[in-house]
Parts: sequence; C-alpha cells; structure tokens
Amino acid sequence: MTMTTIKVPKVLRDRLHRLAVEDGLTLAQEIERLMERNAPRPKPRVGGYSSGKPLSAEEIDAELAAGFGA
Repeated sequence: MTMTTIKVPKVLRDRLHRLAVEDGLTLAQEIERLMERNAPRPKPRVGGYSSGKPLSAEEIDAELAAGFGA
C-alpha cells in the first residue's frame, strides 16, 4: 500500500470520516468503497479473438496454429 495526501475542504473530510465511522471502515476503505460504487474499474479485456461459438480442442489448435504461423 502507498501513502498519498489529498487536500479537501474540512467539511468534505469530516463527512468522509463520519461515513467511514458509520460503515465501520477506515477512511481509506470508505474512499475505496465510494470509488467502486461510483466509478467502477473497467472490465479487463483478455485476448482479442472471439469465435462466436464454443470451439473443440482441435478447432482451438487450428486457430492457434493459424495465428502463430505454424
């Protein structure tokens, strides 16, 4: 974990502290919870190929071979 300082108005800091106490969380956990709720992380993209249908092991081997020049 890293440590970061952010400058916010006292009213906002106090509000965040109150929310954290109400939820039984640390300030960092409360900020993370609010971020996840309001700005979820983008879904990771894995690979760039979609066949549109399930492939058999032989079809997967053929696709891989075609893509790697074998």
